[in-house]
Amino acid sequence: MRSWGALAMALALAGTAHARIPEGVAPVLAAALVNGKPERDPVLLWQDNGAWVAEAATWAQLGVVLKPNETGDLTDTHLGVTLQYNAENATVELVIPADRKPAQQLTTRGNAMPAVAPAIGGLLVNYNLATQWTDGRQATSAALDLRTGGGWGVVSSTGQLNQSPDGFEMRRGMTTWGKDDVERQISAQAGDVYATPRGGPVALGGFRIAKDPGALDPLTPTYRVPMLGGLAMDPGTVRVLANQAEISRQDVKAGPFTLDGRHLAQGASQTAVVVRDAYGRETAVSTQRLYVAPSLLRPGLSTWELAAGRVREDENRYGAAGVSGNLAWGINDRWTLRAGGQADEFGNRHVTVGSTQAFGTWGVFDVEAGTSTGGGMRWAVAYDYRGPVWGIRLQHERNQDFWRLQSELSTPVEQRTQASVSFRPNRRLSVQGTYSAIDTGRSNLAFVAVGASLNFGAAGQVSANVLRDIQGGDLQVAGSYTYRFNRKASMGIRARQAPGQNSVGLRGNYRTENGVRLAAELQDGDWGTQARVTADASTRWGDARMEASQYDGQSSVSGSVAGALFIDQQGIAFGRPAYSSYAVVDVPGQAGIPVRVGGSPAGVTNGQGRVLVTNVSGLLPTEVSLKDKELPMGVEIGETKKTVTAPRQGGVRVTFPMVTQNARAFALTGKAIPPGSMATTSTEQAMVGYEGALYLEHPGAGQGVDVPGVCKAVLPSPLPGVEAIISISCQ
Repeated sequence: MRSWGALAMALALAGTAHARIPEGVAPVLAAALVNGKPERDPVLLWQDNGAWVAEAATWAQLGVVLKPNETGDLTDTHLGVTLQYNAENATVELVIPADRKPAQQLTTRGNAMPAVAPAIGGLLVNYNLATQWTDGRQATSAALDLRTGGGWGVVSSTGQLNQSPDGFEMRRGMTTWGKDDVERQISAQAGDVYATPRGGPVALGGFRIAKDPGALDPLTPTYRVPMLGGLAMDPGTVRVLANQAEISRQDVKAGPFTLDGRHLAQGASQTAVVVRDAYGRETAVSTQRLYVAPSLLRPGLSTWELAAGRVREDENRYGAAGVSGNLAWGINDRWTLRAGGQADEFGNRHVTVGSTQAFGTWGVFDVEAGTSTGGGMRWAVAYDYRGPVWGIRLQHERNQDFWRLQSELSTPVEQRTQASVSFRPNRRLSVQGTYSAIDTGRSNLAFVAVGASLNFGAAGQVSANVLRDIQGGDLQVAGSYTYRFNRKASMGIRARQAPGQNSVGLRGNYRTENGVRLAAELQDGDWGTQARVTADASTRWGDARMEASQYDGQSSVSGSVAGALFIDQQGIAFGRPAYSSYAVVDVPGQAGIPVRVGGSPAGVTNGQGRVLVTNVSGLLPTEVSLKDKELPMGVEIGETKKTVTAPRQGGVRVTFPMVTQNARAFALTGKAIPPGSMATTSTEQAMVGYEGALYLEHPGAGQGVDVPGVCKAVLPSPLPGVEAIISISCQ
């Protein structure tokens, strides 16, 4: 802080140093209080015709937001600042109006990517075992997904072993190594990979490297997020409404504020920012129509992909070698450009360019054109609008002798036209219409469909669908009604009219108290009568399903169980299927401890003190916690809550080490010991409670206990059990 002596000298020279201070006016050097809070440095002011004057830099130093043309000497009345000078203690109190305060950023711009833990070793096995009996014939199938990892990345391999009366069959799935560079937003893969050009994915045996911010930074939208704001005259609460539905709520101080609209739904929305003060008064400080288009990239953001290898034709055969690449970048808020290309070892190749453009709040237009060897041409256009009531999508593409990298078994599309319209005037009624025409050169398909759904709330829900095959002239009509008795039980009826497929069906569902889902279904139609009963159950060890059915005089019974197990040198744990990332939580030696993820129960430790948690989102912070009161008596852990970030498709280890498992409770008898007295042992100090109660975290057999000035005692040898509370004489 400046010395007052130096400032006094500056004050003495102020008359000559600042030419605009009127002659005969003495400037004031005072400590400033802004909105009740003291400023660090004193300020220099003077009066002119009853108004307080200071340099623009001084007002800015005090937190007053100035306009671009406000320079030089400015008065408090011009700025709307309330100023009161107290000559007795040389202080000046300022109250800055709300519109002159700095803008508050209620949401941070961008999100710091959390540190991602390296994938753990060990072996995760996802399994799905299914068996079926049909008229004395039995078949079994076992699907496996194996994963392991380390600092070098994650390796996964899938496959299926089938058994039938004809023998055994092994089907290979995908075997892939992958590693993410989250900081650079680059992902690398090798083995069985997918190239993902705009025209459709192609399976390769090779490698893929890509910049993928959407997948590797899930906390930050890849599209431009609309900025919202307003002015709060008093402290209160800011609510953001989109189409009259609240999507966010935050506290705000008096003054201008900004927040982003990342919670806005895709498409158009009528947005209002409403401020509610402490008295319950609400004011809409801004209303505007916005359009969110995730298909656009925010300005300056780019994505790219390069993949090369041999096209996978089936599980064990790979065909022609090829390469595929694409690039997209955001030019501005409303325009994204892209380009792509493919080639193979035989000299075939193609190049495409495309553009995505937003038309204000009226949708997104997309166009693409390409050329390939042999004079092939491709062009495609699409328009997409999604609003709170109406939605429409139009799409047309044409490929004339256009070559692309794909499997020999793929069916190329020469021409495709699609149109869809949706109408949802309220939450109860929705109507959709679709037209689709596809021409492959060898066959074509065209149909139009209309569907409607009406929810009556407690009275049930009705839906209807009509489909017309334009080429064949067939007409299909279906309708259904579902009535929910409560959250556990429902009943539905469905009818369908179609050439050779007329049917009527009845279905009921019930969920028991312990979470078992039961369903029964009866259908009667042109093809016969079918009855089916199913039971599904989900436990922390996996998901199980049983089904019995009868159709056309044949009976069938099937069952399946799906789950996961993790094994390493420290033990084994079972859990539900791990479709994404997972966590292995260890509480060494402590069985039966409930573990929570994000505050919700996620499992209970097994006999080794371990639980496998499979509902973990990769690259997102995950909070894993225990509760002290759920630990056995005598057990203490250093931390009860940890936040970790798992890698994609990989596992993370969370360990809660024991601080002590030796704590014991005793009762000191003999002399009366005042509550609050301190007892001392060779390893710790502890307070004595009422009636001599003493809790020691690190007791030792035969250890001495000293209550200074009162008495001494000796702990028993051996120590009693953890749950026991024994009395010891203190003399």
